[in-house]
Amino acid sequence: MAQIVRRSLVILAVLSFASLSLACSSDDSATDADTTADSAGADDAAVTTTTTPAVDRPDVVVTYSVLGAFVERLVGDKAEVTVLIPDGQDPHDFEPSPRDIERINDADFVVANGLDLEEGLDDTLQTAMTEGVDVFFVTDHVTVLDVVDVNDHSAHGHAHPGSQTGHSHGDDDHDHSKDPHVWLSPATMLEALPALVDAAETALSVDLGTESQTFAAELAAVDAELQDLFGSLTDCQLVTGHNELGYFAKRYGCTVIAAILSSPSTTAEESAGNVEFVIDVIKTHGADAVFTSLGTNPAVARQVADAAGVKLVEISTHYMGEETSYVEFVRTLGDTIAAGLR
Repeated sequence: MAQIVRRSLVILAVLSFASLSLACSSDDSATDADTTADSAGADDAAVTTTTTPAVDRPDVVVTYSVLGAFVERLVGDKAEVTVLIPDGQDPHDFEPSPRDIERINDADFVVANGLDLEEGLDDTLQTAMTEGVDVFFVTDHVTVLDVVDVNDHSAHGHAHPGSQTGHSHGDDDHDHSKDPHVWLSPATMLEALPALVDAAETALSVDLGTESQTFAAELAAVDAELQDLFGSLTDCQLVTGHNELGYFAKRYGCTVIAAILSSPSTTAEESAGNVEFVIDVIKTHGADAVFTSLGTNPAVARQVADAAGVKLVEISTHYMGEETSYVEFVRTLGDTIAAGLR
């Protein structure tokens, strides 16, 4: 009888322990479930509070990199700027791909130089305008300079070997009558800024008042800086690769006395007679350097500099290179030219 009682007590204890374990397990599961639910709720709340809707910004297409940097500084984050011509490629001989043409036709606003700088894009831009795309040509809104044949020294009272009086020298005759290189003078670009602001604000439905005032002040400051820099030089005679520094020279009191290519287009070709002419001009006028850039045959530029006994200085006129802003691009150009004249 005692044995039966003990056995019953053992069974009863085991059953009690099992019941207690099940209860604890149930409580733990409920707690874990609650914790998981709370955690999920917190995650959902976090996702809800940190998700930001994408901003659909208007599209601006700009033809070449230096002008692209100018436009980017103006519009800031109020538009998406795409540059068509890769930095370092000559705008004079660029041909658009089907994708480039599509970008122009789909753009909210297009900014180009004009005056045949991007001659491979002329037909595409005209077609886009016919289809209703807003296209802004910078050269329509500035004081444009006539192209001067810098290699015509007939009015100087002396002749140079290789000269051909009365027309452009060698094989670089050209049909251009207006100089397209307006971006090489910040003062000229400042002249275009108000019209560009108006056109961009209308096409993009944005307010660029603050950005334009700040940018205008930056352009005026770098222009004054370069005027002081070149005002400190006793002489500024420039011999260039092709005839591209007209706006820069006029603004800062320089004279372009010769160019390996007297054409404003890099698609022209050098000639032996013109090379001889430029070498003699350098020696006769006491020029200090040859400033070469994109589009000039490096071997010919080196030949001219070596034969004349002067420095060969490479300048960046058609591409940004390592510079990240238009103001820095212009400042670097001025500093490089001034250093080459010392």
